[in-house]
Amino acid sequence: MKIVLMIGWLLSVLSAFGQQEQKVVSLGEAIRLAQEQSLDAMVAKSQLRASYWQYRNYKADLLPNVKLTGTLPSFNRTLSSYLKEDGTYKYVSSNSISEQLSLSVTQNIPLTGGQLSLQSQLERVDQLDGERATEYMSVPFNVVVSQPLITANPLKWSMKIEPEKYKEAQQQFAVSMENVAIQAISYYFDLLLAMINVNIDKQNLASSEKLMQIAQGKRERGLISDNDLLQLKLNYLNASSSLIQTEQAYDQKMFALRNYLGYNDQVVIVPDIPGECPEIEVTFKHVMELASRNNPFRYDVVCRMLQAQQQVAQAKANWGFQADVYASIGYTGSDRDFKHTYRNLRNRESVSLGISIPILNWGKGRGQVELARSREEITRVQMEKETLNFEQEVLTAVKQYQEQNRLNEIVRLADTVAQKRYKTAYETFVLGQISVLDLNTAQTEQDNARRTYISQLYSSWVYFYTLRKLTLYDFEKKEDIIYEQEKY
Repeated sequence: MKIVLMIGWLLSVLSAFGQQEQKVVSLGEAIRLAQEQSLDAMVAKSQLRASYWQYRNYKADLLPNVKLTGTLPSFNRTLSSYLKEDGTYKYVSSNSISEQLSLSVTQNIPLTGGQLSLQSQLERVDQLDGERATEYMSVPFNVVVSQPLITANPLKWSMKIEPEKYKEAQQQFAVSMENVAIQAISYYFDLLLAMINVNIDKQNLASSEKLMQIAQGKRERGLISDNDLLQLKLNYLNASSSLIQTEQAYDQKMFALRNYLGYNDQVVIVPDIPGECPEIEVTFKHVMELASRNNPFRYDVVCRMLQAQQQVAQAKANWGFQADVYASIGYTGSDRDFKHTYRNLRNRESVSLGISIPILNWGKGRGQVELARSREEITRVQMEKETLNFEQEVLTAVKQYQEQNRLNEIVRLADTVAQKRYKTAYETFVLGQISVLDLNTAQTEQDNARRTYISQLYSSWVYFYTLRKLTLYDFEKKEDIIYEQEKY
């Protein structure tokens, strides 16, 4: 019965593995999939979409706003008081239904910060008590102008800030996509290194087993000592333990990359050892010029300084004398007959000037101005500091890439030499000309050389994409990096 159960379990395991699809994925393909399907890419696209609609809202403020409003209907039943000729008040019942419809076209004035509005209105009132009657009131045409005389003009500041913010958002999206590429490279090389570790441990285990068998034969002939035989047995056990650990790490790295690229659990990703990253001639001056031109940091500096200056202007406008002008001119008419409502129109005018003069605010207004000026100065100093930090980041990226190219040549040669040395050491040990210790040393050096080569290959690709991220420039195609954006 146990045998039957064991066979059934083995068949189910084999069936599960048989359902998995092995998929060889190159580094370029991994980057492409990550930029299309990863959650980080989705977040970046959502942030750009939000910035786009914020910019659209700003553009809408510059265009005429057409609005239709109405009340259809409004029922009122109440008591109203009125003053009689003898000086006494009397309450009368009011029972009516009213309908109102209004059409307006409003245009903000960016130059002055005011507002111009064209309005048309029609109102009907049906009296339900006493003498039932219907009254119409019309405003065929009415022009309204409202203008603050002393203001910071927020719309004018928006015209300076909002375009820069949207440019920053567009460039930041490109930076985010390059960050996605760097993250994909990290996950990809983690899996690649884990796979190499598994392969190395499998080879080491097979080699240890074969060497132990050879050593047992030699021990029977008295060619090696018990100590050497025990050392080989220990190597075999250590190789077995190491393989279990590396396979666990491999499963974890597989899970991370598979999820990031959007594959399901049935796909087994097989990473391919990528070639060397492109070798390009870079200088700090050239990279800094590209970064100053394309990096969103440029627009961030402009936006933050403009916002700080706007706060100063707003504080100054709120400090002292303030005045607002309101004026309207048009025509109005009323009649119980709808057709006559638009006849015999009368002029309709209204002008008002509102002022506000602070008499005593205990220095609050001046304090707000000085506070805004202090914040402007803080922003300016912070921008200078962040600019220096940004230049340092660019310099570091250039140095890392330059030094990595020289290091790649060394580790690539070391990997080739280490493989040849281990092959020679293995053959020499089989002939009995070197000790187990020498063989172990050659094997360790080979394994470390291969791991070092892959690690340095990973660093070179990361440094290359870091330069791309900072400059938003494709050094291979020699053109700016522009990601296709969705049409909203």
